[in-house]
Amino acid sequence: MTYKGIMKTWLIIPTACLLLTATAHGGSNLVTNGDFSATNEFLLGWKYDYRDTGNSLWADNHELVSVINEDGRECVLDLRADFGRLQGAGQGTFVDSHPIPVTPGGRYKLTVTAKSGGPDCRILVEGYRWRPGVKPHAKPTLAEVRKCYRFAQVYFGPEKAGVWGGIKPGLGWVTASQTFPEDPMSKLAQEKFNQVQFLVVHIIAIGGYCAPDGWGHLYVDDVKLERIK
Repeated sequence: MTYKGIMKTWLIIPTACLLLTATAHGGSNLVTNGDFSATNEFLLGWKYDYRDTGNSLWADNHELVSVINEDGRECVLDLRADFGRLQGAGQGTFVDSHPIPVTPGGRYKLTVTAKSGGPDCRILVEGYRWRPGVKPHAKPTLAEVRKCYRFAQVYFGPEKAGVWGGIKPGLGWVTASQTFPEDPMSKLAQEKFNQVQFLVVHIIAIGGYCAPDGWGHLYVDDVKLERIK
């Protein structure tokens, strides 16, 4: 792993990433900086600091998020956690994409490449809408929207089932995808889906175990969200 610190925390950008430009990965990708190579702002397009929520469990989340070079890949997201954080209710180490405006209807495909150094994961898209009283504008924050829908997560294992994503340590980089919403949808599900105004990609290292040094790492790269026919 190659590290170059930019702050007195774990907010890190490797030297190789300084040669890359800040851009979404692929022309059809709805996620900004899905390849984590943006250099003009740490984790451009992603929220990693949750101190503004007032949740004490998340107060140090920003210290556990890095962008590094790992196992032949440049500029990958590194979410690290100790055993207590991986197994504690309501914890884990995570990031969320900035809210992505969407028009009603449609189907989507989320594709992610990841590697586990111990932890399992949950990687999925969640639907949001404006909070009451917030005047709509072009650049909403997570604090200005509320969750109204949760889609199926990306599964890395042989079966699409389970609490976590089923990514296994020792397998190296694995790519998996999930298409949503489910088809056909129930009437109630369709009504809820029609309320969605924004999509947010949620990535969390949780469950699993740690290495002998007491830390577990979930590495993520090439996050791509596409609207499909």
